Amino acid sequence: MIQNAEQLRKVLELEDNKGYSDSAVIGGLDRFLENWAGEAIESITTPRILNRFHRLHLDNPRYATLTREQRQEWVKTVLAFLNELENSQTVQDKASPAPALKRPAGRTRVQKSTAGQSIDSPITVVKGISSSLATRFHKLGVYTVRDLLYFFPNRHLDYSQRKPISEITEGQEETILANVWQTQETRPGGRRSTEAIVGDETGNVRVIWFNNPYLAKQLKTNTRVVISGRVSLFKGRHVFESPQWDLVEDGESVHTGRLVPLYPLTQGLKERSH
Repeated sequence: MIQNAEQLRKVLELEDNKGYSDSAVIGGLDRFLENWAGEAIESITTPRILNRFHRLHLDNPRYATLTREQRQEWVKTVLAFLNELENSQTVQDKASPAPALKRPAGRTRVQKSTAGQSIDSPITVVKGISSSLATRFHKLGVYTVRDLLYFFPNRHLDYSQRKPISEITEGQEETILANVWQTQETRPGGRRSTEAIVGDETGNVRVIWFNNPYLAKQLKTNTRVVISGRVSLFKGRHVFESPQWDLVEDGESVHTGRLVPLYPLTQGLKERSH
């Protein structure tokens, strides 16, 4: 059974009564489901139910963008699914009623069973993936361990193909090895960002990472970095905007000299999370 299924049923029945006006809950159904789905998906242990959950897009239906007819069809389909789950649970309970257990007094430790886990288990069975992190993966279509295994990168960066700063070209994906001369937090357009000046023996170039103010503390003066990204032109000068970067330690970067995968990202997921 899905946790809080009855809560969802009541919301959808109210939405039905209101003529699918997206007014059953404050903030709209999409916001409600974003919060509801995080807990609900953790309670699902059956691959069949999990697949139905995903096919119905219960974690991201984009209800607000649907027409009235599409909303009606979706609500009816989800209610039918919930009824099916309830009937199935009822039959199961009658067939094998669970014996009454006496709870010991005091606090008990809840242990998470790992029995029955499979490639179609939710990604929260993977160590290090919390429910909040799983919700961010869901936005990328990654729900199960199988999805995670087949979550391929969009493209690769070839860190071995580096250029001197004097030879980088506007509009091209370029990779440089440089020293950090200066970093500071800036606010272009009101966004807290990090701006740096880096250079090699052939020249200097400006680098800016939008919405990443924390980098100003990580990239210290005289740090050596590999930077890779598209080169833009600002006021007649080259600039890297939100490029990939990697620290160089003891003369070698973790990624230098090989292909580095780039994955599609969503808010709250970083490239180094994959």
